Amino acid sequence: MEGGIFLKSSKVLYVLISFIVAFCFISPVQTEAAPSVGYVAIDSGSLNVRSAPSTKAKVIGSLKNNVSVSVYSQSKTGWSEIGYKGKRAYVASQYLRMYSFLPDKTKAYTYKADGELSTNVYVGKYNGWDEWMDVDSEESYLLYENQKGLYVGWPESEYYTDIAYPVKIGKKWTDAFDESLTYTITGSGNVLTTAAGRFSGVVTVKSSDGYISYYAKNHGFIKGTYKGKTTSELVKITKK
Repeated sequence: MEGGIFLKSSKVLYVLISFIVAFCFISPVQTEAAPSVGYVAIDSGSLNVRSAPSTKAKVIGSLKNNVSVSVYSQSKTGWSEIGYKGKRAYVASQYLRMYSFLPDKTKAYTYKADGELSTNVYVGKYNGWDEWMDVDSEESYLLYENQKGLYVGWPESEYYTDIAYPVKIGKKWTDAFDESLTYTITGSGNVLTTAAGRFSGVVTVKSSDGYISYYAKNHGFIKGTYKGKTTSELVKITKK
């Protein structure tokens, strides 16, 4: 009799375990998708961070240009839900871009051009721009990015548009100092390998005088060619 009870109890337990296992396969635990990385894109000032997706909602903070944020969702009404100081908050989507072509400030970038090597490192801010220096020549240049594009310039001098945003194949713009010179985005989201490694999300920009420049997300310029020959190439990325 006791053996019969044991067998019956074991059968019930087996059925129960089987049901639980089957339920787990049918109804997996729901996990939140990993947030995307967005970048603040404003011309000046700061971007308001609000407690709710409305211009009437309380302003709980602000973000500066080019600051990266975790983006959890974007609504059709023009708001992005972001992570802010450990909580969820909202900013206007029109002031975010979901990509950046600025180099990583914690890395040193070594290029090879005309047989010579040059290593560039971030040194700090210069009137709101990122100042980089070629440690070999000790010459500085500036980089800046907002919702309209990626720019390169020099202290107390002119600047140029490297990439006009939003990134879109066929997008064209005119050189700021030479109206006869134009640039066109001819490729987007491509893969390119240089001596420094394999890069994805590469944007290709071709100028009307034949130069072609390649830019990788989060690294910036990685290669330049002219008439099929490489004029400059990123050959190494190291920690500063």
